[in-house]
Amino acid sequence: MSPTIDWVEAQVDVEERDDGTIILRNPTPLADYPANLCVWLRENAARFPDKPFLLERDPEGEWDGLTYAEALADVNRLSNGLLELGLDESTPLAVLSENCVNMALIQFAAMQVGIPVAPISYAYSVRSKTGRHIEHILDLTSTPVVVMSNADVHMAKFQQWDVDHLRLFAFSRSDGYENVKPFTELMKGDGELSAEGQRRFDAVTPDTLAKIQFTSGSTNLPKGVQVSHEMMVTNQVGIYQMWPFLDSEEVFLDWLPWNHTFGGNFVINMALKHGGTFYIDSGNPTPQGFETTVRNIKSVSPTVYFGVPRSYTALYARMEEDEELKEAFFRNLKFIFTAAAALDQKTYEGMKKMCADVRGEAVPFFSAWGCTETAPDATLVYWEINDARVIGLPIPGVSVKLAPDPTGKRELRVKGPNVTSGYYNEPDKTAAAFDEEGFYCTGDAGKFLDPERPEAGLIFDGRIGEDFKLTTGVWVHNAKLRSSINKLGQPFLLEVVVAAPNREYLAALVLPNLPALRGRFRQASEAHEDDEEFLYSEEVVGFFRDVFHQHNETHPSSSQFFRRFMLLPEPPHIDRNETTDKGYINQSAVLNHRADLVDELYADPPGDRVITVA
Repeated sequence: MSPTIDWVEAQVDVEERDDGTIILRNPTPLADYPANLCVWLRENAARFPDKPFLLERDPEGEWDGLTYAEALADVNRLSNGLLELGLDESTPLAVLSENCVNMALIQFAAMQVGIPVAPISYAYSVRSKTGRHIEHILDLTSTPVVVMSNADVHMAKFQQWDVDHLRLFAFSRSDGYENVKPFTELMKGDGELSAEGQRRFDAVTPDTLAKIQFTSGSTNLPKGVQVSHEMMVTNQVGIYQMWPFLDSEEVFLDWLPWNHTFGGNFVINMALKHGGTFYIDSGNPTPQGFETTVRNIKSVSPTVYFGVPRSYTALYARMEEDEELKEAFFRNLKFIFTAAAALDQKTYEGMKKMCADVRGEAVPFFSAWGCTETAPDATLVYWEINDARVIGLPIPGVSVKLAPDPTGKRELRVKGPNVTSGYYNEPDKTAAAFDEEGFYCTGDAGKFLDPERPEAGLIFDGRIGEDFKLTTGVWVHNAKLRSSINKLGQPFLLEVVVAAPNREYLAALVLPNLPALRGRFRQASEAHEDDEEFLYSEEVVGFFRDVFHQHNETHPSSSQFFRRFMLLPEPPHIDRNETTDKGYINQSAVLNHRADLVDELYADPPGDRVITVA
């Protein structure tokens, strides 16, 4: 049986101005909300103390974790310990960890007593060679205390710098380092908040800084977004007003990293608000992590599921041949949610059909749009849709401006209690981020699905900063082209980078999914151990040439037609900001750092590595 969904009618107030600007608002007033995010932890511990809250796999592979009452007691102990270290609103706590129960506890412990948390991406230790992003974050925040997960993993980076001024704690392996103490030393008391802790809890206001969350960065080092308690709690309250079907029976299974806003604010805060049970998925939609995610879905069978388009593309492909996974994924599901980019229509429709095969009826697909600076949700789908591109309408309390841009698009700008006050210790970047009316300028473009029916919702229209002109003066709309190539090439490419501004025609750098390609072209893979030789084998080149041929057949104009491409054996570098820890590819960073390859693409005659489409 399909779960009951209490649908809210899609509504929007539209203000149209003479200069072409459009302002969208939700006509529903924002409901009341608490000043302190962790009020919800207290309420849930009182309502159902023995209910599981946070669960993760133990060393034997079994699910283990804490109830709401146990979590609150540990959070209180940690708050007491942090206050004994002398931390306050002016001294952020840095946390460097993968998603785990202890990471959740230490963040709640800091935030509930007014200490801001700066969560640092685990990938900056594991995938970065230099660790310069970690050093940048520590310098910008001037944090005196760092809590990390496995000390062996992270100290390889810390030992490159002078860290004598830092107090270091680790969840595990602290015994191998004189200057690292075990995490358990931070736990003080019997599970009740101290008198000073309660005073700090009561002093938290909606404006109190809760987190400093770092954007992925582009060609520059990441900025620290100031995230207040109000930003996060109003987001969850506004979402619930549009999704009234959420309740305390929700079962979450999620891998999205908590240093980012999607996983760290949208998903885990939703579980916290409603009193759901959260299973921490240590997998992800990469070739290396996907098997773990498959195993966890089969074990948990969640009621709601959140992901990015790539995760659904991978799931859909596996479920076509794995009946156990398909049944477990759809068995208890209320809805599927995707964000961060548009899901391709084939996967969208295919998954709805799969769900109908399992349950007799499809569950809805929802989506949303926002960013770190909006904590993250600004628009939300809360009605039945049939087009995967729809990103929704504003949630209560939020205004969205569609501002005309010279590209011919409209920039999405946001104002509301969910919007940041700016960037931590970077006043110049803060001033540049807002327009004259106080709307945050996102750099994303949007438009109506149906201009005659605004209530049908908005669709994402690409990143304005990624669009460019050819030498002919014609605008190239980057996102549309990437979507087409990605749709035709999945799951055998990570991303396509469109080149290049101020050139006569379009070319592309293709970042391939090597494990997937080697699985498909097994004979060529056995014949070519070297990655570059394999990529330039007849079979692989023919596959990608056909992808571009198919695209060109339906996109014949000069601003959409690709003449050449190149396959890159070298993966994107996190140290160069070419990729984020979630796997998103930064177009401008790739083009900047691989300018020699761009020149090679356009050389006349082309080099050996350049593949012509025609």
